[in-house]
Amino acid sequence: MVRYFYLWTPFVVLGAVGVLLIPYLALIALLLLVLAVVAAFGWAIVSASLSVSRAVSRRRHGTGAQHA
Repeated sequence: MVRYFYLWTPFVVLGAVGVLLIPYLALIALLLLVLAVVAAFGWAIVSASLSVSRAVSRRRHGTGAQHA
């Protein structure tokens, strides 16, 4: 199945070069890239804070024998 994706490689490369050569489309592509990076960074912060809060919560709500 992956071998069929190699057929699309020239089209993707030429399409990317074509988009980046047109200034307005390049600006839109850059803004979309920045938006994706900001969204990924925000998701990482939220995910990390949830993981830390769950770990702290589990440690606090351990069995009663551990706290005795």
